[in-house]
Amino acid sequence: MTSETTVQNEQETRRQAMLQAMQIDVWLPRQQLLNAAPARDYLLEWQAEAELTVDKPAAAQVAAAPAAPAPQQPAASQPRTRGYVSVHDKLAALQAAQTPQAAPESVKAAKVKPSEPIETVTAPLVEPAAPVEPIPRFVLQLLRAGSCLLLADLPVGEPFQARDPDYQLLRDMLRAAELTDQPSFLRQGAPIRWPLLQAGSLMHEQNAAAARSCVRDLLSVELAAERTVCIWLLGEHAVRFASADDHSTQLYTLKPFLEGVQLWCLPGLEVVLQQPLLKREIWHSMCQVRSLWQEKEGG
Repeated sequence: MTSETTVQNEQETRRQAMLQAMQIDVWLPRQQLLNAAPARDYLLEWQAEAELTVDKPAAAQVAAAPAAPAPQQPAASQPRTRGYVSVHDKLAALQAAQTPQAAPESVKAAKVKPSEPIETVTAPLVEPAAPVEPIPRFVLQLLRAGSCLLLADLPVGEPFQARDPDYQLLRDMLRAAELTDQPSFLRQGAPIRWPLLQAGSLMHEQNAAAARSCVRDLLSVELAAERTVCIWLLGEHAVRFASADDHSTQLYTLKPFLEGVQLWCLPGLEVVLQQPLLKREIWHSMCQVRSLWQEKEGG
């Protein structure tokens, strides 16, 4: 066996050991397969049993201990899968060779005197793990109408369309507030979707606090771009994640956001469509708060 082949075999053994540590089974080609990429020659010629190497102390222990004759198994029991041979058994034998030999049964069976009390060890109580906070899921549409920002829930997850009943209701509310009934779609019309990550190690870090921080940061960016006096929050998720905390917020009330900017909490447009009597409550609340943006529009 040449030195180059020896190096290749050692590299292959280390690669297989690392894959086995990751619980990934490894298969080596036994022959060239039809319509498959050519296998390397040293893999076809490599004998898995010949490459089993153990440390010298472990090898000496194995040689000193008398080995019981292993029962011979028929050749048909050896796994063969389409021209490949598994190295799972090779690595299992390597681990067994490196494991210290068990003590004889006579040593393990300790004699206990009847007069000596047996000590009992009480296992410490394990506190139950804290429940994992579920990841919130929502879609919000951000719009602007004059000096007001509009943050509305999208229950179906799709942006507003011109003929949507909920969008028509929003336009009616803007006309009643004496604002433009043609609001501009911010973020190029792309909704705010949460969670942002659908996979990866950080996916479970997208809790309610992270969602609230994201929504409030996006609102702050729009406030810096153009002066705003009021932010309409239309829907449960808009009210929850635009507010400063997770406490229950009463509808039809004003809450401070930043200096000179108020949050106006309203029910979702879909809810108002299902319960038309809510329009009366919205109108009464609008009559009390619309002076916020009317002064700005008049100035």
